[in-house]
Amino acid sequence: MSDRRNVETLLRAVREELRAEGPDGAGYSDFMITDALNRALDDLSGAFTIRDTAEFETEEGKNHYDLTKLTNFSGIIYDIIRVEYDNYIINGSLVDEYVSSSVKHEGEVREWFLWGNTLTLIGNVKEGKNVRLWVNRAPKPLGDSPDQAPETPRYADEALISYAVSVCYRESKEYERANYHFGIFQHKKQELIMRTTPQGHRETAAQVQDDYWGPFKPARGFIRTDNNPGGRYR
Repeated sequence: MSDRRNVETLLRAVREELRAEGPDGAGYSDFMITDALNRALDDLSGAFTIRDTAEFETEEGKNHYDLTKLTNFSGIIYDIIRVEYDNYIINGSLVDEYVSSSVKHEGEVREWFLWGNTLTLIGNVKEGKNVRLWVNRAPKPLGDSPDQAPETPRYADEALISYAVSVCYRESKEYERANYHFGIFQHKKQELIMRTTPQGHRETAAQVQDDYWGPFKPARGFIRTDNNPGGRYR
């Protein structure tokens, strides 16, 4: 694949792979292939979280903010690392604490919590205060622009392409080829997860052994369970 890496080159790579096994790879729409690539991105998103920042301004008395409308976060937000309100760090809170609180919208803004992609500020929100976020989010889905580059690293492209090829073959009811390419995707996915997992975590993770002790051989004759039948000290 060329150094230029975007939606167009991924689409071309999928079609070339389809042509390698059949007479024509042009029978699938760009929309269908792009949708398949986005489904692959969703599947891999847990291994490729994106660290990002964003800012927005508050409205008087408004405590709930849909981050997908106020920021460039178009994917799932996994967690918020840090929140600043009016240049002050505020702490995260639990939903139960917010629900049970009798002073949700009183006093200074002091805490926040995330529910889905909605950020809730706890306290009396003032007009025009700056909120700055540091988050871990999923990669942005690929859109209609052919020049958009995926946020996943280049070494994930083979997995994305294999998944899209599998979807195309399944659409054509060529299930054997579809399963073959989906198997490649699953294999590449495991490689990617191992590659993105820190070495220290891998070394301490639980592992299933591939060898076991053989069956114990019974002893010959009568097995005595009481090794001191007379009760005397030895």
